[in-house]
This record gives sequence, structure tokens and C-alpha cells, in this order.
Amino acid sequence: MTSDPVRIHAIYAVAGDEDLFPASLGSIYDQVDGITVITGYDTDWSGAARRSDRMVDGLLRGDLDPDRRVQLLIERETNEARSRNRAMDFAAGSASSRRVRQQSKRDRPLTPPDYFLIIDADEVYEAGSIDRLRAYMDQHRRAIYRVGARRYFKHWTYRVTGLEYSISLVRADVRLPYLRRLVVPTPRRAVAKIPGLPGRLRDAALGYHDVPPDVAVFHHGSYVGPRRRISDKLASFGHAHEVAPDWIDRVWEDFDPAMRDFNPAYPSVFPACEQIVTSDLPAEIRDHKWPVGYLS
Repeated sequence: MTSDPVRIHAIYAVAGDEDLFPASLGSIYDQVDGITVITGYDTDWSGAARRSDRMVDGLLRGDLDPDRRVQLLIERETNEARSRNRAMDFAAGSASSRRVRQQSKRDRPLTPPDYFLIIDADEVYEAGSIDRLRAYMDQHRRAIYRVGARRYFKHWTYRVTGLEYSISLVRADVRLPYLRRLVVPTPRRAVAKIPGLPGRLRDAALGYHDVPPDVAVFHHGSYVGPRRRISDKLASFGHAHEVAPDWIDRVWEDFDPAMRDFNPAYPSVFPACEQIVTSDLPAEIRDHKWPVGYLS
């Protein structure tokens, strides 16, 4: 346990999703100690040209960053994980890069974060959730944490059943080799399944710790929005070759909450769906001014 609160710095690796980014950024803006956004601006992760991010203009004007807290990086990286890692390198800085002489009276020391919050532009956290994560991490120190996501499909009022866990918090000295996942060898997975294995040993075998959902979850608008957004998402999707050519017309366009197994690449990942009313959504989503095609 530490005497000072855990310092959390948010890292965004963004490639589009300008409609969702304002709600995501607004949901964490006052909950974290710093924010870095890295983007190819007008290229995707493969280096192909795409429509430039309106999000960049919003940040530079201050519309999305009224307190000028966001560090914005524009790069030409062709690997999402490496792009995110480079943003972490920039946000933390090496000991030698931080060790400089004072330049002026306004010159403040750079205090590196304890952990990075890995967040995508379509993810929203409720008020208070980051503080609960801080308190939990202070009591259960690990290098990597996974947080469960409530997932949504087509509209924010269609919620996929169950939670999907992904790496969301990493210690400041940790970097991720591939997107937001770890490849856990089969022997270590087998060890983690030993009955009665203490939690810390299970975490060591897997390489991560799952945060209980009563501490925090986030809301993932993975397939929320108008057809244009979903088409763009599938076009740059790493598993595009596994998506049926007629999926967007057959499933997304004609979606019914009674459908089963409807994820575009791995159908069983989205086993079922429930339709909820707007009042059941967190305020960060419910009260946001969404473009047409998002809320309902």
C-alpha cells in the first residue's frame, strides 16, 4: 500500500471514431492525471490513406481539451501496438530525459505515472470508476490488469450479454507486444486452472489480473453507430478476411435483439443481446449529444 494515490495516465491510439471520441475523453478527463493521444491523422494502421481525424482539430482548438491537458502525437506508424507503446514512452519519459536543469520559474518537474490506462476512442467510463480502480490497485498491486467491458451493438440501447475482458491498465514500465492482448502459453493456462491455486499465483501464470466487475467496468460501443462507421471499421479490421461478405446487410442492417451469435468475425463472442431503455445507460452516454444513429 502507498501513501500517495496511484497516478494514472490515459493512452489513446486513435484511428477514426471522431463521433465516439468526445464522449470517451469526457468520461475520463477529470478522473486521470494525464492523457496522451497518438494518431496517424490521415492514415490507418496499414499506412493506407483515410479521411483525416476531425478529433485532431477539436483537440487543437480546445473544444475537447478546455484545460489543455492532452498531449497530441501525430505519427506514421504501421503497427497499433508499437504506436501505443511509443505514446507510453513519450508520456513517461526516461530518467535521463527527465533529468534537466530548471529553465524558468514556470518550469515544473515531470512526474511519471504509476500506471497507464489503455483506452480506445469507443470506450466510456462512468464517474468514480477510475477512483475505485486506484483504490483497488493500491491494495492489489499487479503489473497488468484486465477490466470487463459491457458491449453494445448498433445502438447504445442494444447491450450484448456478458462481459468481455481486455487489458486496460499496465504498470508504467510495461509495454504490450500485440494490441491489448497477451499470448499465454498452454502450460501456464493449465497451471492457472489448478483448483485452489492462490490468486497471486494464478495471476503470475496468466500474466494479468482481472478486476472484479463490482469495482469497475467500462462501456464499449464497439459496433454502435451508423452504417458508415461500421463499414469503415470492418474495412480496417485486422480480421476482415474472416468476416462474411454479406454480414453488414444480413446481420447489422437487419439486426433484431432476438438474434444469436452475431459477432462479425467470431459469432459466439456476441452470444445474445438485450434491449435496454435510455434511462438504464450511464449519464456519460445517456446525456451526451450523439449524432444520428447512435443512441437509438
